[in-house]
Amino acid sequence: MRTWTQAVWAGALAVALAWAVVAAAAPGARGEEPDIQYVEDEPAQDGGATSPFARSAEGPHRRDAVPGHVELSNGLKVPGFIYTTRAKRLKVFNLQREGYEYVPVPACERIEAAVEWERVDKQWRWKEAGSTERVYTGKAYPVRMLKWRLTLHGGHRIEGHILGQPIYVEHNGKRERFILHKRGKGDLDETLDDLVYIRRVAFGPKAYNEAVDELKAKATAAERK
Repeated sequence: MRTWTQAVWAGALAVALAWAVVAAAAPGARGEEPDIQYVEDEPAQDGGATSPFARSAEGPHRRDAVPGHVELSNGLKVPGFIYTTRAKRLKVFNLQREGYEYVPVPACERIEAAVEWERVDKQWRWKEAGSTERVYTGKAYPVRMLKWRLTLHGGHRIEGHILGQPIYVEHNGKRERFILHKRGKGDLDETLDDLVYIRRVAFGPKAYNEAVDELKAKATAAERK
């Protein structure tokens, strides 16, 4: 069985190879529009080596996945290959242009959340059936409104709202699901700190390796305790 370190190195190699394919096709690489072109996988020849651009067991199962990490508001960084729903782009309501834009994940350099407002709302209920009077239950829940800043390759920026779109982070055969949304609501008696949200999504091998190194350091520190 491979050690954790061997798995990390294998994953990092797969990241570097996959990023080379995506970077060659990214907008701005040849002055293209955001329509991304991808290199097809090359099957291995009989008795020959597998193409370095083919997806490996360490890489993602999606050709349009991009290495990087998702950073949460609690400081956790989750590394892996990042993609959204198949055949979908990130649907962003551009606040400046007042219209929707559709952005492929490989076109992004980073995605950052900005808090528009946040508060703790009281829970109310009707005093009795048919009554128009509401009473406070003594409980409350956190609410937060976000807008998103997308920086694309080449420096173009879009600022707007994303209405509940999933992104997936795949690493070492495991996949985690996160939601880019406009409004987040917590459970009763939770605080704003409990209502964790995506603070930032960073793309590229450097971002991926940064998150892997942090996880490795935390695992080493935990083993020493």
